[in-house]
Amino acid sequence: MKYKVKTNKSEKGITLIALIITIIVLVILAAVTLNSIFGSNIIGLATNGAINYAEEQQKELGMLNDVSDLLGDITGDTDRPMSPSITLSGTKGNNDIYTSNVTVTISINKGLEQTETIKLHYKINGGEEQITEEDVSFEVIEEGTTTIIAWTENEKGNLSNNAETSFTINKSLPSTPTISLNGTEGESGYYITDVGVTINAGDASNVASIKYKVEGANPIEETEATGTTANFDITADGTSTITAYIINNAGLTSEEITQEVNKDATVPSTASIALSGEAGETSIAVTANGEDATSGVASYAFQYSTTNEESGFTTALEVQNTTNSCTYTYQGLASDTTYYLRVVVKDRAGNTLPSTAVPATTKKSGLSDTELASNVGKYVDYTPVSGSFTSQGQYNGSSNKNFSTSTGVKWQILFVEDNILTLISNKAIYSEFNLEGPDGYNNGVLLLNNACKAMYSNSSLGAVARSIKIEDIEKISSFTGNSNKEYIPMYGSYPNIFALEESGAPNGTYGSLGRSEQDSYITGLNNNNISKGKKTYYSYEMSTYYMNSTYLNMFKNSQEYWLASRCIDYGQASMNWFSFCIFYINQGTIFAWPLYDSFTGNDGYGMSVRPVVEIKLSQVNVGLTGDGSSSTPYSIEAK
Repeated sequence: MKYKVKTNKSEKGITLIALIITIIVLVILAAVTLNSIFGSNIIGLATNGAINYAEEQQKELGMLNDVSDLLGDITGDTDRPMSPSITLSGTKGNNDIYTSNVTVTISINKGLEQTETIKLHYKINGGEEQITEEDVSFEVIEEGTTTIIAWTENEKGNLSNNAETSFTINKSLPSTPTISLNGTEGESGYYITDVGVTINAGDASNVASIKYKVEGANPIEETEATGTTANFDITADGTSTITAYIINNAGLTSEEITQEVNKDATVPSTASIALSGEAGETSIAVTANGEDATSGVASYAFQYSTTNEESGFTTALEVQNTTNSCTYTYQGLASDTTYYLRVVVKDRAGNTLPSTAVPATTKKSGLSDTELASNVGKYVDYTPVSGSFTSQGQYNGSSNKNFSTSTGVKWQILFVEDNILTLISNKAIYSEFNLEGPDGYNNGVLLLNNACKAMYSNSSLGAVARSIKIEDIEKISSFTGNSNKEYIPMYGSYPNIFALEESGAPNGTYGSLGRSEQDSYITGLNNNNISKGKKTYYSYEMSTYYMNSTYLNMFKNSQEYWLASRCIDYGQASMNWFSFCIFYINQGTIFAWPLYDSFTGNDGYGMSVRPVVEIKLSQVNVGLTGDGSSSTPYSIEAK
């Protein structure tokens, strides 16, 4: 027990209490005399009247017990001292419980003319007895219940009756309550069922009640529940905020606790899917829409089925998307197949709603790469975009001639590799595409390719035309007779492009330009001596070296036609020289026409053009219709 004590001197002299006692004694003595005369119970009546009067006076003075002690002395307990008085001072809460420290004052009470020494005895919570001859005051600071017993003793050793009081101190705020939730949890912190709420106050010994309220989706006005627990349910979808605190027996309140409850037991309100344009061969684009008023949309699961049975749907992809619209493209579908497409919208709580399935049919697929590769020589209904080309005299070494797209050309499958379909015209076109002299050699490759590109391409199909070249022939030939042997000629003048070629080293260093490569026009003749060069010319009958007669039949033609490829021939007679040639094919035989040589000078010739077209198969469908014959060719169309 923690307390502080202070003492006060008892006041001496005539007091109001002494006066009252004197009056009571006189009344009682008079009653005794009357009782002896009249033989009645007059003493008892007088005594009772005196006592009642004294009690009323003591209520005003707060000293009822002292009067009783005095009466006891008069009726036979001589010289018994008055009981002490105990007063308490502090701040009270509910239930007479103090919420502050309590100051206790114990006072000695004496008679009117009493001068003897009176000792004060007291104990706190049954502890060690304390004795003093003065009033005492001390402060109790510990929480809990404190009991004080006090009595007095006169010089004769007579003891008063005990004065006793008990009080309780509770200064500490109660602990903050806990809130527990009970329900089925979904996703993202949401419950998908009603939520049972339990507020627990903990220590039952000092809890009077729990106060709580709910704001938001499920409002509950402030409610006070007695005891240590409070229970209620959250039944409304949305966000509800619980606030609670404890009130203890003294009326003190705990800190507030808040708990947010998110509930969404309702599926999304809308889920729909619609096609975005026409279905492709292996893909279908869609737009999905969803809405959820409570927790909001969380994702879209895009599903597909070929049966439209509930158990037959497969999820292609679940897209995390919190907006009310989402686009997606189904990929890798089978061509010419009907699919049923739907979307399952999920809200943030995990509730789902599937849309009605929408049917969509993919386009029919064309022939595969493998199928096309096995149909070399088959016809394709390819139509180029009309164009024109002028063979510029300043580059071809001859004269300007104008050409335009021929409408009588058919197209056959030549190669299929690396997802590229290569078509070749079924015949040579034109007959007077002239190349002559050093500039004919300088620019023959570029002129032939540019002419074909201008007149036989089709950008809507991703088709780019060029001239046939020697590499196309070598790809399907078994010929291995070209040795690329190095020579040093006596006569050294040469067309300028020779210095850039892989086969030419007029300055002692070989270039890098291939036989069928050229990006820009080059003109002129260099009269300096050639240091060295490689012979790249050869000729042979194609039938001798071809394993596949289909290719031989395609390359045979009644007209001579250029190949967009250069070659070098080394001539040897009385003198040594280099001839600068362009390859060509005549009736199934490969030749090279010399346009300039360092011994005899210029030469030239006019031949036909044989265009080929390269098309990316990823951009077209081939063979949706037709059988590949000349009369019913395979169709070709953009995807």
